[in-house]
Amino acid sequence: MTVKRRVLLVSIVPPRNDCGVRIVMYRHFIERSPFELHVASNADFAEGLVIHTQLRLPYLVHRFRKSRFGPRLTAWVTDYENFIWPLTANDALEEAVEKFQPEVILTLAECGLCHIARKTAERHRLPLAGLFLDWFPVMKGHYGHKSTQRILSQRYHELYAACDLAFCTSDGMQEVLGPHPNSHVIYPMPGTHRVPEKSWPPSNGKFRLVYVGAAEHFYGRMLCSLIERMESLSDMELIVVSPNIDWPAGIAGHARQKGIYLGFKPPEEAARVLAGADALLVVMSFEAEHRLFMETSFTTKFLDYTAFAKPVILWGPEYCGPVRVARKYGGGAVVATDQAEAVVSVCRQLAEEPALDNKRSEQALQLHQTVFKPARLQQTCVLE
Repeated sequence: MTVKRRVLLVSIVPPRNDCGVRIVMYRHFIERSPFELHVASNADFAEGLVIHTQLRLPYLVHRFRKSRFGPRLTAWVTDYENFIWPLTANDALEEAVEKFQPEVILTLAECGLCHIARKTAERHRLPLAGLFLDWFPVMKGHYGHKSTQRILSQRYHELYAACDLAFCTSDGMQEVLGPHPNSHVIYPMPGTHRVPEKSWPPSNGKFRLVYVGAAEHFYGRMLCSLIERMESLSDMELIVVSPNIDWPAGIAGHARQKGIYLGFKPPEEAARVLAGADALLVVMSFEAEHRLFMETSFTTKFLDYTAFAKPVILWGPEYCGPVRVARKYGGGAVVATDQAEAVVSVCRQLAEEPALDNKRSEQALQLHQTVFKPARLQQTCVLE
């Protein structure tokens, strides 16, 4: 019987089978269970969260955040969480180390809690491993005042240098962070998908483009432009599966009424929607303010899509991770302009050229069986 390595995961979000970095950690560490895992997190308790040790801000700060005054001073509270909270030892985390006796501390690199994890590892002379999955210092909700972004990014670099082992979610992340003696690129783990025989909604004869994922902010702006462009087309449709939207009221109402926006679907139901697609859409922002995020992140949906052996359309700039992978290995049709018309043109080309459609489908499946093969990715994710 193999003895599993004891790993203490310190993360602002615990593993959970829903979306974002939570689902990445869930698939790596819960679904496949390579370690004896103890999770310490400052996320609020909720049903389904894997948390063994709850970490709290100081009582008065926590109460203030939850009070009616909290939303007005969110930036100040976040600044406290990022800069002041990591200065002192966390009693609950210290107790977790003493009781669990981890061999490694693994932390999600972000802006605040990860620095407590780093100091805890140093204090107990434990190896520190870092998960560099998103460039959190530029993400809203993770920095307080915008003026702190530069120093938060500098500390992100410092955490990377301090790690004994670093996992980067993309080649771009590793390149921006720089040289490291023990850094590895590991793409987000795809789900254990079973492609259903019956798809949904029923086919209406139109070429169906499906998008599953975040649909707010820049994602939403791009999707809305595509909805408006496809409005007048009688032979083509877009279907969006996402838990939340922030679209203009007119577009949102139209999308719900016409069955374009289906809301949230659990994985097994989303799989039925994906199975009925003629092509699958990945969206990455062209907006200049999001360039660093696009260069360093890697969307999980690209890996999930390839399991369905459907053509994948990558709508994003040349510098984003998924496009770089598609240029290197194939597996996706790249639309490197922000114009929705270009997406429509690729869809029409796929609809009118069966040979091209088959080629793109085969390329996607090949990517799933090689570069994105779950066993290969999991093998990379070892703590040695």
